[in-house]
Amino acid sequence: MVAKKLVTVVGATGAQGGSVVDYLLKNKSQEYAIRAPTRSPQSAAAKALSARGVEVVRAELTDVAALKAAFAGSYAIFAVTNFWGLFSETQKQSPGEKDVSLLANKAAAIETQIGMNMVDAAVATDTLQHYLLSTLADAYTISGGRSQPPHYESKAKVTRYIHSKPELLAKTTFVWCSYYATNFAGLAQPIHVPAIGQYIQIQVTPSDQPIACIGDTRANFGTFVEAALAQPDKTRGGQTVFAFVERTTLGGLLQIWAEAHHVKATYVQISRDTFFSTWTMEAQEFTLGMEFWDMVREKEWTGKDNFITYSDLGIDITASKSVRDSFEELEI
Repeated sequence: MVAKKLVTVVGATGAQGGSVVDYLLKNKSQEYAIRAPTRSPQSAAAKALSARGVEVVRAELTDVAALKAAFAGSYAIFAVTNFWGLFSETQKQSPGEKDVSLLANKAAAIETQIGMNMVDAAVATDTLQHYLLSTLADAYTISGGRSQPPHYESKAKVTRYIHSKPELLAKTTFVWCSYYATNFAGLAQPIHVPAIGQYIQIQVTPSDQPIACIGDTRANFGTFVEAALAQPDKTRGGQTVFAFVERTTLGGLLQIWAEAHHVKATYVQISRDTFFSTWTMEAQEFTLGMEFWDMVREKEWTGKDNFITYSDLGIDITASKSVRDSFEELEI
């Protein structure tokens, strides 16, 4: 009997990592065994993974030694970091702090260190053949220094760190996950205005800004990682997989959402100063990323023309959950 290839999935209880686990568990070849490092092995989410046959191990992402132990024996590793969770924790630790840049940069520094910790642990994993890192574009470099959102730069620093390690870079696939449908239930949630009988979505960037969307992250993201893992000769060596299921504009996305919920909605662009003086810190930081997308719109925010998409990977996109169907599942 051929031994299964061990894939260690960081963030297995989250949207991206959870989707990777889902797809690897239902992989037709049944060639993978899955390990999930977590800080809370006794949590309900971790126990649910264990019940599905996933090996759950305890590991703090801030502890390189624990990560090395968690990665030991891995054929492949999927790694993801969570800026928004760290940003929330940073705000809780600094009550009353109003400087969004200060807090965002603190969270970004922690995210970068966690990313580098995982890289160091991966380098020490002598069985490793494939390292898949969920990351984002290098906004600062692509924009010529005009844009540097902390939640982009924190990941870009880890990408550069991998580029400084040729042996790991040769085994690495970078994966960019596009716009989440769930943003419409949080950072970009339309607001109902009873006086006009419809919803409005307030943004800083224009409605014709191009956007690529993953839709339901949990339903769709994992297929890209599974396909990349199955085609290492195509995806390793520092190649980038751009995970999306549909392209549209910000205004078009709002109309898809409105149609999904059988309501009327209007896109409202306001000044940057007005938005930043009234909206939450999370929305302000998120908007920095949106401004970057608008700045390099002709490059579809990727800044490169040789990324790998679903067509290159042979993914049947019609089998994915559409953006409209993804929006239908969100409460309004």
